[in-house]
Order: sequence, then structure tokens, then C-alpha cells
Amino acid sequence: MAALAGQLAALLPYGAGNTHPSFFGWVHGSGTPQSLLAEIIAGAINANAGGRDHGAIHVERQMIRWCSELFGFLYTASGPIVSSTSLATYVALKVARDARLGFVSRRGGVADARLFGYASAEAHACNPRAFDILGLSSDALRRIPVNDRFEMDMGALRVATAADRAAGLLPFALIGTAGTVNTGATDPLTELADVAAAENFWSHVDGAFGALGAFVPELASCFAAIARADSLAFDFHKWLHVNYDAGCVLVSDEMHHRHAFTDRPDYLKAAARSLAAGNPWPVEYGPELSRGFRALKVWSQIAGF
Repeated sequence: MAALAGQLAALLPYGAGNTHPSFFGWVHGSGTPQSLLAEIIAGAINANAGGRDHGAIHVERQMIRWCSELFGFLYTASGPIVSSTSLATYVALKVARDARLGFVSRRGGVADARLFGYASAEAHACNPRAFDILGLSSDALRRIPVNDRFEMDMGALRVATAADRAAGLLPFALIGTAGTVNTGATDPLTELADVAAAENFWSHVDGAFGALGAFVPELASCFAAIARADSLAFDFHKWLHVNYDAGCVLVSDEMHHRHAFTDRPDYLKAAARSLAAGNPWPVEYGPELSRGFRALKVWSQIAGF
């Protein structure tokens, strides 16, 4: 064991550099001692947070309630803590796709539905990747030009959606970015929410970089319109500096969210009591059954403020 400890310790100088106090690159968080302690406890507990009724599940539910309150979502909003905003985006847009197609896509696929979505040209690459993974094709996400502030050009958005409707396509999702990676720009989230409401689009916010600015009183008003979104994806491991990895997805309509993912075979059968109780389970809100106790390090980070 002593030899193994030495070999593991030898890895410490070869990280990404983001734990050094002079590291200012990219958007990496640095991690914190309270997150590290929580990781040790989570490792000792070794819980599968995909389901059943145990402590990890209750901590995660509390975190989702906290996040829902922070962003102005209803307490009925649902979501799991996931690895990153990329996975959170895939989850949110699957719910959007399935809801628009009446959930028949879960078994029948998308066929020739011709669903299209819209995001800024500055939006993160996980968004077209999600369209690809969901069988819609990355080209089905229109990349809308930006203005001189690197925000989505609302006039260009209206032209694009009108052209697609005229061509017989089905616009269904509008993605706003709260803090782009290239410049930190935030799209006009209030205007986007207005368009989504008027056009019956699923409104999604990619808040990986900037959404947690809602914690800051001086910035909170910039992100207030997130409360009007149908879904939000964001990271704890950037501005909040939770140890990697820790992202989150919130979906305002819990029934739609669960309908898009739930599948309870015999070995996951629900019970009214004991370890198989505590329904619904996190596995019903995303693709992962086997998942670690990520929520504890997030809780620890916030509790340690």
C-alpha cells in the first residue's frame, strides 16, 4: 500500500495546472478543499445515485430544489446532477424533441419530422452535437449570426425561423447562451423568451459558463429571464469551482422530463418501503443508471461559503 501511495502521489505535479494560484487559462475551476473532503466521503460511501432510497438521493434532491429556487424555476422542476453541461444539453434537448413529437419518438424514432432549432453562431459545440446524437442532424441547428456585442441577432433569428416555416420545416427549439466561451457574451434572454412563447418553441438556456452569475447580486438581473426557460444546463465546476466533474440540468415540466426517460424493468421495480422506495429515481431523468454521488461535493461547496 505504501508503494501504491507513492505512485499515486507522483501524479500530483502532472495535472492541468488549474490548482495553481496563478492559473488563469480557459474556464477551468480550481476545485476547493471542501469539495475534496466531500469526494473522500462520497468515495467511502460508494453509493450508486441512480436510484433507490438512500442518503445520496436525498442530498441530490435538495440540491435540485436549491438550484430551482436560485434560477426562479418552480419547485416542481426536475433534474439530475450530471457530468457536464454537454450531457445536460443532451438530456434537455431529448425532452424537447420527445415532447414536440408527442413522445412517440421514444419507440418510433424521428422519421421525417424535420425538426429544426436555433442558436447563436457563438454557441457551444455541444449544441449541434446534441442534435446529431438525437438523430436530428447537426445541420438542423441553425447558427444565427451575432451582433457587434456577440449576442444573437434577433432580426436574423426571425428571418431564419420564417424561412424554415415557409419551407415546410418544423422549428421547435430555441437555445440562448448565458456566457459564451469565446467572449463571455450573453444572448438577450428576455427577448428570446418572448420569441419562444410567441412561436411555441422549447426554450433552452446553455448556462455552462455564465448562469451561476445569478448568485451575484450585481449580475442577477442579467440572468432573470432564465426563470422563463423550459430547460437550463449549467456547470458547477466553472465559476463555483466544484471539483470536476459536476454539471446540472433543470427541466421546468417534471412530467415531460420523466416521460422522456423513464423505463423501470423488473430489476428496477418500485416499492412502497425499504431500499426500493423513494420514487421517482434519478435514472428516470437521464441516461445514467450507474452514477456517482456528485451532489455531495456541490452541497459541500455551497454550505462552505
